[in-house]
Amino acid sequence: MSTTTSDPVARRDALPWLLVAVALTAIAALVAWRASPYARYLSHAYQPPSLLGQGEATALFLGGWTLMIAATMLPATHGVLRAFATMTRRRGDRVQLLVLVAAGFVAVWVGVGYTFRALDIAVHAVVDATAVLRDRPQLVGASALLLAGAFQFTELKRRCLTACRSPTSFLYVHWRGERPARDALRIGTAYGASCVGCCWALMLVMFGLGAGSVAWMLAIGAVLAAERSLPVRRDLTPLLGVALLLAGAWVAIHG
Repeated sequence: MSTTTSDPVARRDALPWLLVAVALTAIAALVAWRASPYARYLSHAYQPPSLLGQGEATALFLGGWTLMIAATMLPATHGVLRAFATMTRRRGDRVQLLVLVAAGFVAVWVGVGYTFRALDIAVHAVVDATAVLRDRPQLVGASALLLAGAFQFTELKRRCLTACRSPTSFLYVHWRGERPARDALRIGTAYGASCVGCCWALMLVMFGLGAGSVAWMLAIGAVLAAERSLPVRRDLTPLLGVALLLAGAWVAIHG
């Protein structure tokens, strides 16, 4: 009996549907969250007055951020999960290892969300202490757009995007087989770090727009998916960079 058909999660043809189901569930949860009294915790504009409140706000924000990652970024693991499922198809623990790959990927992005939140608290403190920024708060958003636009033209962006488009390479570099659980986590975190390297600036824009905005989340998620899937000769990256730079300039001038 084939080992690849006994467990539908491990079958390669089931992976896309599983990832779609996870993404749709995350989107539904975000829609419900957006309609709840806790919606404010997904906005970077919300700053609790107390230190205790900051801790609660950060924890709830990370919950919403994780849902957003499940909806927009987790489907990007299809390539590496499919290759990993093929490589481990004869292992009895292949499903657990697949889950560890996905968990490592998500954990990296949760760390990014925490970093964004911590930086946001610092930015609010700077804005409150700076008269120019208090009078023109749109400069903060414009700076994020300009930074994201400029990053599209960097060598780091190109290298990380190339790696993100070649998920199989992560298996050969990080899989040893002697400690499969650790190797699976390492593959997931390495692939997550590569995706962070090519997508962090756009996710920063997403953070600025509000993690709870399902429409913006889906739009940016679609852009990220297109950028990763298009062949190099039809690269969307520079066009997106120009659009972000123009948007940043417009926001800075017109607010």
